[in-house]
Order: sequence, then C-alpha cells, then structure tokens
Amino acid sequence: MTTTSLADRIAPGELLHLVADGLTAGLVVRDPGDGEGRLDIALPGARCTLAVGDCGGAEWEYCPWSPEEADPDLTADLATALLTGRTGPQPRLGSGHQFENVTFKGIVGLELKARGLEVELAVYCDETAFDTFAEIIATVPGSGEDAQVCVTDEGGLTWTRDYLAEAALVSAPGLCGQAADPVRVASSVVEAVTRAMSLLHAAGTGRAAHG
Repeated sequence: MTTTSLADRIAPGELLHLVADGLTAGLVVRDPGDGEGRLDIALPGARCTLAVGDCGGAEWEYCPWSPEEADPDLTADLATALLTGRTGPQPRLGSGHQFENVTFKGIVGLELKARGLEVELAVYCDETAFDTFAEIIATVPGSGEDAQVCVTDEGGLTWTRDYLAEAALVSAPGLCGQAADPVRVASSVVEAVTRAMSLLHAAGTGRAAHG
C-alpha cells in the first residue's frame, strides 16, 4: 500500500491559515510572524491566542490581564460552550459561591461538575523552586473526543482539542497523521473559537452597559 506524508497532503501552516481566514470574518486576528503557529485575537482587557498544528491539534488560550477581572461564571460558560457546544443561558447549579474560601478554579469546577462534566484537580510540582501549581481539567464523559479545558486561579482558561482522530488519513508511531480534510478541521476550530469569542464579547458589552 502506498501512503503519503502530511507534507504531501497540505503545506506547512496551511491549516493555521485556513483557520485565520475563517476567523477574520468577524474577529481581529493577527499572525505575530514568529513561526510558532499561533494567532493573536484582539480582545480588550485580556490576552487571547490560538495555536493550530499541522497534525490537527488546536489550543485556544484566554487570560484576563488582571485576575480581579476574571469572572468564574463566565469562565464556566466558556468551558461549557467549548466542550459541549451549548451557548445559550446556562443554569447556575454549582455551590461554590455559597461558601467562603473557595478558590476561583474551585467555583468553576463545582459549576462544571454540577452541569455533568467530568472535573479533576491536577497538581504540578516544581522540585527546583519547591513550589506547586494547580489547575482543574474538565472533559465531557464518554464523548470520545480528545478535548479538555483547563482553568487556573488567575482566571486563565486553555482549551485543547486534537482533531487527528477524526480527520487523520494515515498515521504511524512518531508520525502525525495527515488531515484528510483540512477544510473541515479548520471549520470545526473556527466554530468552537467563534462560539467562545461571542460569549466574551457579549460579557464585555454587558459590563460596559452597566459600567
């Protein structure tokens, strides 16, 4: 059987360019030009970036410039939208706001768990500086999708999804598979990120109206 490599199917960076073209229809997107395969998405008061690899992996990061500006309810809605596609008004089911000394990630985690998502606490140790760092990781139980959302106490949210499993044509150990339909993968990434950005813009508009 004759197979071809990813490079034979799509040019390096083509998937990122397809995503960028789709996002610029409604967002201000800039390629820093550093060759890192990452896009900057303009958003007042926050850093927002999107990385897309040739193998079909996507990573969207949102981080308010000030942790004091972070909203756990909005963050829970973002995570829900990215993982499930639900963007309408979400019920407030978690108990995190009812108790003192619950961390930001704790409030978000309790809300997501109450909505039926699977949430776990990940703790990382820095043996050099003798320090620890923790975040929550949310996924959809039994979805079969390689997707997750991570949330920190500073209000940062990172969504990652590997589209290789559903879009790969050929793969082998140590080799990324080739995207059988890069346009479809790009469209899926654009849809997910646009959904999240719409929530952020709506929240920003609401704050401005009440400011």
